[in-house]
Amino acid sequence: MYTKTKDMMMSYKFRLYPTKTQELRLTDAIDSCRILYNDFIFESHLAYKEGYKINFDELQRMIPYMIPKDKVYSKAAQMVLWQFYNNLKILSSLSKKGKRIGKLRFKPKSRYNSINYNQSGFKLLQDNTIKFSKIGKIKCVFHRKIEGKIKEIHVKKEIAGAWHAIVVCENEYKKSCSLLRKKIIGLDVGISNYCYDSDGHVIAHPQILRNSEEKLKRSQRKMSKKVKGSSNIWKEKLRLSKIHQKIKFQRNDFLHKVSRYYVDNYDTIFVEELKIQNMMKNHHLSKSISDSSWNSFFQKLEYKAVKAGILFAKVKPHGTSQSCSNCGIMVKKTLAIRTHHCQYCGLLLDRDYNASLNIKQRGIDSLPMGYREVTPLESSPLTISMYAHSHVNSLNKESYD
Repeated sequence: MYTKTKDMMMSYKFRLYPTKTQELRLTDAIDSCRILYNDFIFESHLAYKEGYKINFDELQRMIPYMIPKDKVYSKAAQMVLWQFYNNLKILSSLSKKGKRIGKLRFKPKSRYNSINYNQSGFKLLQDNTIKFSKIGKIKCVFHRKIEGKIKEIHVKKEIAGAWHAIVVCENEYKKSCSLLRKKIIGLDVGISNYCYDSDGHVIAHPQILRNSEEKLKRSQRKMSKKVKGSSNIWKEKLRLSKIHQKIKFQRNDFLHKVSRYYVDNYDTIFVEELKIQNMMKNHHLSKSISDSSWNSFFQKLEYKAVKAGILFAKVKPHGTSQSCSNCGIMVKKTLAIRTHHCQYCGLLLDRDYNASLNIKQRGIDSLPMGYREVTPLESSPLTISMYAHSHVNSLNKESYD
């Protein structure tokens, strides 16, 4: 046995139900923060024209004169300055990497919709409310228990009109695990099938964005015909945002179910360390890759694995689809060829299944010797299909030893 300790930041998203008065206060506070952010951009541009670079301390001293004290909590205003400088650092880092960058743009109302209460200015009460400084007590639906030390709360308004509190917590997890790896799985993600694992289970791609594409196009066409700034264009924008919101909810629901299945049924999970941004440069596949949300899937797998005390790791992806999982010889094939057929050992199986076996073996090879004792593979694993809207529990689950 060994004890695994890891610090991890986790966020919990809860629905807020402010009264009309509280909603007006929140809207005024967010708008004041937006104006403050734009003022920082203006001051930095003005200083640049005069030949010097304005620093953090100078802008911080300006804050009390830029915001109405009765509307915005002082620490929330300071977080706007941190956000401004963080955006400057991102632009600077991109510039050093040789990327073409522009300037920070002024934020319109439609592009600034949250306020950050960092470490203070809020209090969670027993009557299912959160008390915010300058706002008051707002009713909140705590649908799950908060674990860890609360570091900050983001209050955000969705385009569709709903208010949410995103509670960010710091957690320290200590879980005991056996050194014996009994249930190891390798996962190969794809576009035609969302996931193919080394036990032969196939998870069909839900194609959530593709299924809603016609609704999106119809709403976008209607919005393009509306007069800019009119009430009709805002109504259509609201309809469009609700379609996007539904797509987001469906995708998250799917990813949570799939990640939960693998965390509950295996003690070791290996995936590929994909460079998704580079893969998105392929314009023929970029929409499908974006719809897959592989990075979000890996994040969900990782934090659930840490909480459960199981091992999650990424392996190098080079050659996992080309290398034969039986003899190890490279068998070159294009993306259009979906079957792996080795001319040297005669192995014939699905391309993605072959990749998942290679991912599993690479993961095992990366483990220390004491971790590599595993149960033997089945000679002919059962392939089970699982569709987007079916329950993950429909897959055969193995019990823990």
